[in-house]
Amino acid sequence: MKKYRCTICGYIYDEEKEKIKFEDLPDDWTCPLCGAPKNLFIEVNEESNNENKETTIKNSGTQIEEENDLRELSKEEIRYICSNLAKSCEKQYLTTEQDLFNSLSNYFDRYITNENGTIEDLINLYNQEIDLYQKTLDTASIYDDGGSKRVITWASKVSAIVRAILNNYQEKGMEYLKNTKIWVCDICGFVYIGNNPPEVCPVCKVPSIKIMEVK
Repeated sequence: MKKYRCTICGYIYDEEKEKIKFEDLPDDWTCPLCGAPKNLFIEVNEESNNENKETTIKNSGTQIEEENDLRELSKEEIRYICSNLAKSCEKQYLTTEQDLFNSLSNYFDRYITNENGTIEDLINLYNQEIDLYQKTLDTASIYDDGGSKRVITWASKVSAIVRAILNNYQEKGMEYLKNTKIWVCDICGFVYIGNNPPEVCPVCKVPSIKIMEVK
């Protein structure tokens, strides 16, 4: 029997305990804790986990080989980063820093030009974003930057769940959101579809009082 882990909240689906093989679950089955779809679960491989723990990143003092691939961030990306940093400061009760990052976010927000696009365009943007997060996480790991790794992990999980929601919306249309509610964590941006929010945010672990309904 196998075990599968939700890549969003860490919930473990144990086939032996549940008495149903993971592959036999219906396609619309979702994580009971965070609502993530089946395709965001990965098989738990103990040997692989042990190998990852034993692996160390060498040459930490060298420059990143992909340095020449660096580019200037767009105003939208800077606004997004500042907004997330403000939320991180809020969780740590750093009110002065929170206000400063919110001011920066609002400044760049004034210079963003909204453009019409399709759901496909939005999904592609999230695909690119998730790939970028992985590269950024690799860089943070080289320098053993725990704070950056935590923030990047939060952001990548939020992007993954939003991408899954967009895929469902693309497939089912408004029926997907009919007779239900949309909730967003005010700290990390986690999005949840359901009548009631989780007791705690599956990503950043704040209580449900911080998970707001989208009106």
